[in-house]
Amino acid sequence: MTMSTNDAAARPNRLPDWANLVLGAWLFISPWVLGMTAGPAWNSWVLGAVIFVVALTAMGRGRAAWQEWVNLVLGAWVFVSPWVLGMYAAAAWNSWVVGALVFILAGIAIAARNRGGSALTHAHGHR
Repeated sequence: MTMSTNDAAARPNRLPDWANLVLGAWLFISPWVLGMTAGPAWNSWVLGAVIFVVALTAMGRGRAAWQEWVNLVLGAWVFVSPWVLGMYAAAAWNSWVVGALVFILAGIAIAARNRGGSALTHAHGHR
């Protein structure tokens, strides 16, 4: 099945979704890379998998606003989790950076949806 030019033009840009997909995958594997302890590791595994799946569903044809809102909330939790779970050093920085990026990207997607345009177009100020 091929997509016509009109279909491609009608679909919004997926840059925030692709970025959150990668961030979710990184968050999932980061406990092994960074040597996290059990609590922070489980937080990263579960949230990484959920962010990945939500971003994946946002890329499908049935795209709805709930995916961006879910990733907005998940990004906020990932960001505050170092203080709640007592993370230090690399694990804390990983959560702060990934959480902030997921939150910002979801916010960009929400803003673009509210304006009725592409997330990439609005993020760069072009129309």
